[in-house]
Parts: sequence; structure tokens; C-alpha cells
Amino acid sequence: MNISCSARKPWEFHISDWLDFEKSHAKIHSNFEFEYSDVDYVFGQTEEASPLWGGRIGTRSSLTRVDVYWLYDKGIGLKLPLSNKIFNDDVYKDSKSLLSNYHREGNSILVATHKLAERVRQDFPKYEIEISAVVDIKTEAQLVKATESKLFDTIVLPICMNDDIDFLKNIKDKDQIRLFMNAECSYTCPHKVCYGTISQINNGRLESVDENGHTLMKCSHWDLGMPRTFYDDDVDWANFYFDKSKFDALGFSKYKLVPSWASTQRTNIMYKDPNNVLYVQQGK
Repeated sequence: MNISCSARKPWEFHISDWLDFEKSHAKIHSNFEFEYSDVDYVFGQTEEASPLWGGRIGTRSSLTRVDVYWLYDKGIGLKLPLSNKIFNDDVYKDSKSLLSNYHREGNSILVATHKLAERVRQDFPKYEIEISAVVDIKTEAQLVKATESKLFDTIVLPICMNDDIDFLKNIKDKDQIRLFMNAECSYTCPHKVCYGTISQINNGRLESVDENGHTLMKCSHWDLGMPRTFYDDDVDWANFYFDKSKFDALGFSKYKLVPSWASTQRTNIMYKDPNNVLYVQQGK
């Protein structure tokens, strides 16, 4: 079992505290337990600036130098979420210092473009490379393309694919796949527009806030009013976990944990009824 744990935390938490929280939360709310030795990577933005940061706005560093060295001491790899959807020579040049700083055996990068993967394979061969869930691989053709490229050590599927058991059964190389163990708003998102606008913000093509201080990141729910792909107001999404034993039985062994933290998971927008008690409990 290999668990990739999010380090998207308030900076004042030490990474050991955050991992202990993720361990205890999973133990209490799910059917699996894990130890530090089961964690292959911790992922999050470090203190360095880079236009290749993706997933979250790049000014929100969560891993300090103290955190990184604690991970190294425990034999846990650092995964850099360089999952920006925009790639060119300029942004790569501006990110080479970051890539050089953490270029060592046992570390990994998360990418959203084949071009970045190709450059890293050539220039920084010690990194393991994962293709991000941002790419939204949902079909056999997409999976085959990623696999046959020989660029990726691991392929992270979007959360919604956990429900497509027939698709999962038919995957030949299950050791290459990483599945989510819990959920955040992308699970039921109809159109992940935030990935594109965050990429533009981190890439410098779009300001992060307008003249009134409002974020320019767009959300399919808040900004476009799109309904979720499904609703289940009986589920406590902030404390929800998939049944890991089901995926174990299919032959999967790599998993991903997102923070069990309502403000980070944005689980409040996953409820259809705004008066739902679970919605209210999250303070939104």
C-alpha cells in the first residue's frame, strides 16, 4: 500500500502534525489505517515561486523547508504539484531552479502536460512522474495514450472514476494507477473550470484578484451556476471515505488522500439543500 498525502495545510502546522491528523481521521472514519512507512509521497507547494504550480493558487505555500527535511529524514518523498495546464519554454525556464532544488531519488512531480513530462525526463531524471487528475482521464483511449507514452510512472484518475467499477476492472497495469481515498468538490463537479483559471493565474496570464479584492478563479458552481453531477445530502462529505478494501480486491495499491478539512475540500457546495444539517455543520 502506498498513500500519497496532501500537505495543503495552514503553514503554521508542522507536516508531522498534519500527517498525524490525516492518519487519525482515516482510522476513525474509514476501514483502513496507515503508518508513515505507508506514505510514499506528501504533496504540496513549497516556498519557491513557480508559474507551473497547479491545483491551487501558487501564492499559498504549505510546505516549509523544515517540513521538507522532516519528510526526508522519515524516508517520505516530496511530490511537487506542477500540474499547470499551460506549458512553454519561458515557464519551464522560470521553474528550473525549483526543479533543481528537489531533484533527488524518492521525489516526484505531478504534471498535466506531456511536454513538461518530456522535459523533466530529459533534464531531471531522478524524479518519478505522475500525470495529474487535472487531466481528467475517463476513457480507455485516454488511459492508453498516457500509458503508451512511457512518460508516467503513475496515473492519477479523477475521483469520479472510483464509481466506474467496470472501467477499473479492465485496467491491465493496476500498479500504475492511483485512486482517491476520499472526496472533495471535484468528485461531483460538472466542468472543472477552476483548473483552467488557476493555471492562468499561476502562469501570470490572469490576476489573482480584481480591484475589489475578489478572486478571479472561476468555479462551475459559484460563478457559472452549474448543478453538480449528482447530489447525496445524506452523506457527510467532509468525513467520507471510499471502501478501500473493494479497490484492494481489484488489485490496486496506490491511493491519494486529500485534506479532511471542509474549507479545503469545499464540501459545502456538494449539497443540494443549503439548509442541510451537514452543510450547516461545516460553517458555510
